[in-house]
Amino acid sequence: MLTDAQVKELWEKAQPFPGWEQWQKNYCDLLRKVRDLSDEELARPENQELLWSADDLVPLGPPGKVEVNGAFTDPEIVAAVIELRHLNWPSDPNTRAESLEEAGERILSLVSPRHSPQRPQARLWRLFAVLLPSEFHCTFDFQAQLSISNMLLPKEIPHSHALVRERLRKVLGTERTLEEHVRRSVFCWWLQAHYEDIEDGLHDLNLRTPTPTETLHPIVLWPFGKQFKANAAFRLLVNAYRDVIRTSTAGITREDLVKELGDNDEYMNLSYSTRRSLVARVTGLGFLEEGEHRLLHPTLDGYELLECDVPDILVHRMLERVFPIASILRFLKDGPRSGPEIVSYQQKIYPGWTGTMAPSANLAWVKALHLVDPLPGRTYQLNAYGAAWEARLPAGLPSQAPEIHVAEDMLEDLVSEVAQELQPPTIAPPPRPWPGLNELRQGLQSDPLTRSFVLDDSQLSALHHAWHCHPHKRFVILAGLSGTGKTALVRHYARVYCAALNLDLGKHLEVVAVSPDWKDPTGLLGYYNALHEVPTFQVEPTLRLLLSATKNPSLPYFLLLDEMNLARVEQYFAPFLSSMESELPIALHGQDSPVNGVPHRLPWPRNLFIAGTVNMDESTFPFSDKVLDRAFTLEFWDVNLRAFFEARQAERQPALEHAIEAFHQALRPIRRHFGYRTAGELLSFVEAAGPDASLEEQRRLLDQGIFSKVLPRLRGESNPELRNAFTVLKKLCETESLKRCGEKLSQMEANNPRTGVIRFWS
Repeated sequence: MLTDAQVKELWEKAQPFPGWEQWQKNYCDLLRKVRDLSDEELARPENQELLWSADDLVPLGPPGKVEVNGAFTDPEIVAAVIELRHLNWPSDPNTRAESLEEAGERILSLVSPRHSPQRPQARLWRLFAVLLPSEFHCTFDFQAQLSISNMLLPKEIPHSHALVRERLRKVLGTERTLEEHVRRSVFCWWLQAHYEDIEDGLHDLNLRTPTPTETLHPIVLWPFGKQFKANAAFRLLVNAYRDVIRTSTAGITREDLVKELGDNDEYMNLSYSTRRSLVARVTGLGFLEEGEHRLLHPTLDGYELLECDVPDILVHRMLERVFPIASILRFLKDGPRSGPEIVSYQQKIYPGWTGTMAPSANLAWVKALHLVDPLPGRTYQLNAYGAAWEARLPAGLPSQAPEIHVAEDMLEDLVSEVAQELQPPTIAPPPRPWPGLNELRQGLQSDPLTRSFVLDDSQLSALHHAWHCHPHKRFVILAGLSGTGKTALVRHYARVYCAALNLDLGKHLEVVAVSPDWKDPTGLLGYYNALHEVPTFQVEPTLRLLLSATKNPSLPYFLLLDEMNLARVEQYFAPFLSSMESELPIALHGQDSPVNGVPHRLPWPRNLFIAGTVNMDESTFPFSDKVLDRAFTLEFWDVNLRAFFEARQAERQPALEHAIEAFHQALRPIRRHFGYRTAGELLSFVEAAGPDASLEEQRRLLDQGIFSKVLPRLRGESNPELRNAFTVLKKLCETESLKRCGEKLSQMEANNPRTGVIRFWS
């Protein structure tokens, strides 16, 4: 780190930045123009575009082409941007730096994926530099920022614009004008431009440095013979490379790195040779290097790939070292091309690829790096980000020399093996279309496990359409009478659905009993345990289901929350409610790297079917509009006992069935009737006496059963409807010889004048 005296000496030496006068003027004019705009003026789309496209401050190259157009007119994003002008930032520099980081992350989460598949970090921090010129400088390249931090900040402090500007403020004094803010910012650029000379201790520095406004140099591509031929499309693509780099941060041998990847759920299905090939490719692209004791460590490029959301360094390395990624961009320069056309083009320039595995893997990478936009009919066009990279390619691209033996070259490449073991999800089609309502209806009707289940076709139709009417919001609440088959309907539906797709139900359905003490999402999503000797993440079954759903986006997954409103849904289900609406990721923990294989955030799975069963009584909580707005509510109050008795796999008991149905009908007007579960248990209670029990014994057992299972449900403030129901029930008890029930009903009525409330317990 430079001393205060060295910083002052370099500041004096750099002034007045010869050759950079026009850049500083444009920079200052931009700051002044934005400063003079009112909030109402700044909210206009053209001025929002000015903030996000501030090339007068500094051009960003390809990162400046990341799509954000939708942010110009998004009211929530515009409000968050304008708010930056008025926030009271903490006076403590470290706290202020953290607050700025949090504000940036909040805006990024609104922009992506809502308006862009990529997180436009560089464009956003440049926007911050326009609105908050005292807290930022004009250097946004990762490695350039590291150089500045190495010169101006202690080693243990991460690179931060705000802390860099604070250090300069302490050494050079407080800025008083916009011009001074611009000079401090440009000084940071000057420092990183002369970083190597300053590190070498040279004082005779060349003050003429290419300005940021000059054209970026073309990318120097490796010759054809040295380039890797294709790049295996591991399922996680960019994140697979990041996982390899992250695993090596503490230093690790190549063999141990390969073995440790095999212990990760994401890669355990890959063969040893394929995992070794993955490590070799990450190393070959310059993200790992071998140091002392043959330990692999990340390079600076590797750390950049870990820390930057938009993988610019990976795009650069792929264009530079992997054939024919650059050629694909050049091929798309003249207009959109279909997927088969792109594959055929690669086979033409590299005839050794007679199959489509390697060309398809290359296309998967071009899509994963967001260099192209998809069009209808599996067609792709170069987007602005991809076009910016294509513009940096040289006029002549590497091509295969005639004397090269393709077959021998291909023996060294493991693209084919990887493509066979783990096809990338972006190009792998689903195993078959999801089943429709008619197919499910037929499956339920023919399924032996549903013979005793009373299936209401209108409920089945409502459930199916509620789960399939929205592409990513599949949430249904099943409310109503206990024991009417709400849970069973969801389980049968999921079982038949999975059977139609030849899926293992146990891996695609999770039934979770909601606990009354849940006040946060940990019962569903687990929690980070920092108190463990080695910090771990406690994974709950629901999170395992979500992780599986994100890994297999073409397959359905079912989550059933039983007795969902025993706890306040808004508290424990909040991350789900937010993500299913916005499609923003679910935050799981605050660590930079995965813990126990759990990432710090999880994309919302569009293939997740959620059902919650609820009973509305005094022991449960009501639903807020936030919950109801996101769900379809199906009501289960109608009970067809006659159909249930007919479907039941037991000898019929007409007299008992008649008595139970009569009791049920008498309770229906006051909504205290019971469901199929209670009716079935009443019959089972009687049948437990055996086939030789007399009719009198059966009546006595039915009397006890209704007393125990049905009468405790009778409660409420005395009113004409309840009193009328008691009259009907007492007559029914006389007719059916239910002596004990009749006596209890009379006792409950007798207690009413004292309390004004009829209840079983007195």
